[in-house]
Amino acid sequence: MDVWREVVGWAGSALLIVSLLQPTILRLRWVNLGASSLLMGYNLLLGSAPMVALNITLILINCWYLFRAARAARAARAASATTSETSEPREASDRRVRR
Repeated sequence: MDVWREVVGWAGSALLIVSLLQPTILRLRWVNLGASSLLMGYNLLLGSAPMVALNITLILINCWYLFRAARAARAARAASATTSETSEPREASDRRVRR
């Protein structure tokens, strides 16, 4: 059991470092969510309440921003769909034709 606890701790620490190296904020949030989850489990096994509280806070922050990003993406898709539906096709005389 002790070896598995250490594996979870090291994996969480490595994933935390990897999360900070991500080129996009969205990917950073996803990887950091995984790292915080692993580290929360590790700290639960150790019985470290302050670190558990920290990781729960980080999980909630990451989930909030991921939720906001998903909501913004849905709104952008909906706006794009309504814009393409409402735009009328241009008449042939309005188009420039190359010859």
